[in-house]
Amino acid sequence: MNDDSLANRRTVLKSLSAGTLAALAGCTGSDDSDETPTEGTQSDEDSGTTDETATEEPANEELAYAWDDATWDSYWYSLYNMSTNIAMSGNGVTFPATEQQQETFQNRLPEMLSTAGESEPPVKEPNLNMAPFTRGDPQFTEKPTLEGEDGRPDASTLGWDTSAASGVVSPASLAWTHLKGVTWAKNFQTHFDILPDSLAAEFRSMLLSTLAQVGTVFALVPEQGGGNFRLNDENLLLASEFRPGEGVVDDTPRPHHHSAMLWFLSGLNSLAQNEWYGYVNPEPLIPAENIQMLTNGMGKTTMNAVSPEAVPDTRTAGALLGAMGWFGTQTNKEQLRSGAVDYANTLAGVVEEELDGNGRVAGGAENQAATQGIVGQGLTWASQLDGVDHTDTAEDVLGYLRDDLFDEDARTFASGADDDTYRITARDAGDITGGVNAADAVLGMDIRDQYAQFFNQTLNRGRLQRAQRPPSRSDDEEHAPPLPPAAGGEFGQAAVYNAAVEYDTGADEWSVVDDTFDTAGALYLSNQEIWISQWGGDFYRGRGVPGRSESPPA
Repeated sequence: MNDDSLANRRTVLKSLSAGTLAALAGCTGSDDSDETPTEGTQSDEDSGTTDETATEEPANEELAYAWDDATWDSYWYSLYNMSTNIAMSGNGVTFPATEQQQETFQNRLPEMLSTAGESEPPVKEPNLNMAPFTRGDPQFTEKPTLEGEDGRPDASTLGWDTSAASGVVSPASLAWTHLKGVTWAKNFQTHFDILPDSLAAEFRSMLLSTLAQVGTVFALVPEQGGGNFRLNDENLLLASEFRPGEGVVDDTPRPHHHSAMLWFLSGLNSLAQNEWYGYVNPEPLIPAENIQMLTNGMGKTTMNAVSPEAVPDTRTAGALLGAMGWFGTQTNKEQLRSGAVDYANTLAGVVEEELDGNGRVAGGAENQAATQGIVGQGLTWASQLDGVDHTDTAEDVLGYLRDDLFDEDARTFASGADDDTYRITARDAGDITGGVNAADAVLGMDIRDQYAQFFNQTLNRGRLQRAQRPPSRSDDEEHAPPLPPAAGGEFGQAAVYNAAVEYDTGADEWSVVDDTFDTAGALYLSNQEIWISQWGGDFYRGRGVPGRSESPPA
């Protein structure tokens, strides 16, 4: 992007309201676009930022791609991955899948349309994904129709090659997908007053909430024909993989699946207990008290089944700390809230035993920057609970990420201080983004310029994001990902993340080393990106911090 175009974008961001920005950026639809801007606006009080700080220029004026650009693109890429996975790809068990679900769908769809005042869904023939497969191939199998004669995308032309899919569902692939749906359902409602009628925001909030509930049934509720991950009737211990038509194919419980499910259920509980529009309309599929019971049960099971001292690595410890931060704000049982506090403090002690004197966390992922990021975020999120305060440790951990792992020449975070090749997966990028978000939104650390360079090099130039749609496309951007038809393959590829990329420090070259779609990693990154994103200078409401986005707008 050249200096003139960058200046023009920032002038617009500084001078126009969020509502005007939404219209200018194509909120009513654009050529070849199957989604529209809907997320990210909030009050300065909610975000902890001001108009001035939201559009603050980087200290290095030579940077052509800065914080505004990265957090703007974070919004878009998060949107593309969510909408593709949940409504377009067909890469999973789609809803309705049974006769009972078909009856529910036939009754509920007209009710949602009527409640929202719509005559038809915004997507034609959607592939509603209630239980996403763990992996898929995002190449289109026919010429895609992203905007038909009626202006709607035709999802029947956007499905992926199911023969290349993993064919199995995991708790993490389901949980991160539907946490993203909960996130969007809240933010559609936050912006009902500024979004155009053509967006069908009310309908979309109901649809995403519906899918989150049917996904919960699929995973945990045998009484309604689901419960496919349940290993017993006594608690919520989870199998790790389920294959439709066959059943559980991996019955070993794993901490990262419980962590993801706990994070999701805590978000769904927040939606239900606070009576957000998408949950209460047209009516709940799962009563709020049952969602509370499931959330409590998942928290209790996780704390009982996963001993802090036996957590396999510090990366998992960081994720569990983040989950406990959310669970502790959602449980209605004081004993469980107190247990979450004790559990978080014990986990933090385990992490602190792995700290070097300079803030480096040992015993984590292969990507050291990812370990620093998720541990820093987890410590910060858990510290939102009364009785937990490890923010000083979080600052040390994230300080090492910023000061020791950012490669000024490569303009990205190194996977290790002495590595010659940096391998970065979608999950790694999610961990790093989460750490940066915690550092910026809660700890007030100076890390924005580094995030901008990391995002531009890794996701844009490095093609961790394989394609983008017209709303975010700018020919002035040096490393802009291509539009879907030009992204490779006979018919192009969806605008979603690749599974992994590598950077060769000696050659200054990026390469895609795994071009599959890793659902859990991609949707995890998608959640982290929306929490750090901004729309028109206003950051996402609450920034993903536990307890900061509970009540619907008045």
